[in-house]
Amino acid sequence: MPDASWPVLAPLLQAATAGRDLLDDTLRRLGPDAVTAALLAEIGEVEHDVRLDLHFDGVTTSHLRTGADLVVSLDLADAVRTLYGTERRWPSLAVSTPSAGLDEGGVGAWFRARRDYPAAVEAVLTALRPPQEDLGALAVRFGSDKWGDLHWYTQHYERHFARLRTEPVRVLEIGIGGYDDPDSGGASLRMWQRYFRRGLVHGLDITAKPGVTGPRITTVQGDQSDAAFLDALGTRLGPFDVVIDDGSHLNDHVRTSFHALFPHVRAGGLYVVEDLQTAYWPSWGGAPDGGAGTSIGMLKSFVDGLNLAEVAGPRVNGGYVQRNISGISFHHNIAFVEKGLNAEEGGPEFLRTLC
Repeated sequence: MPDASWPVLAPLLQAATAGRDLLDDTLRRLGPDAVTAALLAEIGEVEHDVRLDLHFDGVTTSHLRTGADLVVSLDLADAVRTLYGTERRWPSLAVSTPSAGLDEGGVGAWFRARRDYPAAVEAVLTALRPPQEDLGALAVRFGSDKWGDLHWYTQHYERHFARLRTEPVRVLEIGIGGYDDPDSGGASLRMWQRYFRRGLVHGLDITAKPGVTGPRITTVQGDQSDAAFLDALGTRLGPFDVVIDDGSHLNDHVRTSFHALFPHVRAGGLYVVEDLQTAYWPSWGGAPDGGAGTSIGMLKSFVDGLNLAEVAGPRVNGGYVQRNISGISFHHNIAFVEKGLNAEEGGPEFLRTLC
């Protein structure tokens, strides 16, 4: 979906779980046509001869197979609440089936003619209420390498991202994939778009990717080693709930990206670094001991930063990173850095010399 639609999507995703009055006010402010366009882009094609009638403020508009006689009728707010919110039912649902009398085939033929109606209606409702698949299944469906062969990351993502799944998050992933092909890549972006059904998903790549599109997906061209560019990007598109570095994996780039973008992660958000094996490979700027100057060395230093008050004094303030990392989790070749205030005091001075 092009950037022009995001001013509609951002407030719509926020309002989808609000009270009905606030949601109706949001629909009026954004305009039902713009909201409906976003909704239809999200659900895509429905392979049945069925019409979808959406009602709002006394006006009905028809969509999908507009000439079809089988009609699924919904209030626009109900459709938004099931697609982007947490509602799983439709108080306004009505179904109108084609009228037909008996012909020479009799009652049996009349019933047989109607046997495809339930599948058609369910196809529309399923599109408006997509099932919650786990990340492994989504990675396989969209072709992301985060699950299978070299990487087995999705099990860790599930653990850390579960609390954010139904929130209106902003996600930035560095590295879109597809190398220099402007129309290739985006598998992980599509996976995140489906996983975070209220999320806005940004992809950053050094190659322009105009062919990588989708509902709630936008792409940006830029260099992850350019700190000034990343800071401006964070100011323009953030704050982010999730940043994922799946870019060049060069150690200098990983370090630059973290320090430029971490200030643009919300409190309670996560910064993820993938493919940490390169921290041990000298040709990628790593070192066999994963020491200073490597990406894993940077992350190791954050562990000390978590406990800086025990080293530098019971009321130490520390720098920005030390003050704003509340937790770090390491798994094979991937780490999750939690954004949060690290303000606990250190132990009293007398305990340091007690033994």
